[in-house]
Amino acid sequence: MQIGCCWFDINQSTLSNQSNDTSWKMAKVEFAVLELLVRFRDQVLSKEQLLQQIPQEHRTQAKLQEAIERLRFFLGEESAQLLEAIDDQGFILHTRMKSSVKRTISGPLASMTKQKYGLLIAQLVLLIILIHSFFDPSESIKPVNEHQIVTSSGIVSYYPVSNSGEPAGELENLSRFFVQQIEACERVLWDDIFVSLTHNQRVISIVLKREVKGKTEVKNVKGISPDTSKGYIDQTWLKRSGICG
Repeated sequence: MQIGCCWFDINQSTLSNQSNDTSWKMAKVEFAVLELLVRFRDQVLSKEQLLQQIPQEHRTQAKLQEAIERLRFFLGEESAQLLEAIDDQGFILHTRMKSSVKRTISGPLASMTKQKYGLLIAQLVLLIILIHSFFDPSESIKPVNEHQIVTSSGIVSYYPVSNSGEPAGELENLSRFFVQQIEACERVLWDDIFVSLTHNQRVISIVLKREVKGKTEVKNVKGISPDTSKGYIDQTWLKRSGICG
């Protein structure tokens, strides 16, 4: 299977770089990681999924990161861009080089992938909303639909933020499910929750805001799913992410 300038032979457990005519007989860890990424190409895989693929005696975050770095090193500077980290939570192996797409953007954004660009736009929208709420409280500006969630610890404002390229219906489905989970929390730790959906409905970006002793606190949380399901968003995940207590 072709991966940029390299050929991955699954049967022989080898990765051959055709640009410098070198071949690598892969160790078990690197082979296991690449084999799973190839099997689910163009899909985001969480670190937990990749760790489960690694032999048990090597199943550590350090070994996984080391394997990713070795794979990128052998792929070379250009082809290594195909193996992308997603917000320090998972990885995706792209089929095509993003740099081959014609761009009209120059500067630092020119090397940005489509996924990262979409996520950046979503986060900028969230930031604009937050700036309005910080510095212009007298204005009744509602760039997104506000929902009041009644919880046992008080009222929480929830804002679903639409992202260009993502179906509106998917955000509505996510909102209904997310609100149900928030309502079930014993205690919600934040006053305002902004949620957007990116990366082909697989990455959820959440911005949290609250007032503590006259100061505004903001926190960013991301959730990754290997598919479009949102079942991982439960009470355990909400508490681990610091959204609920």
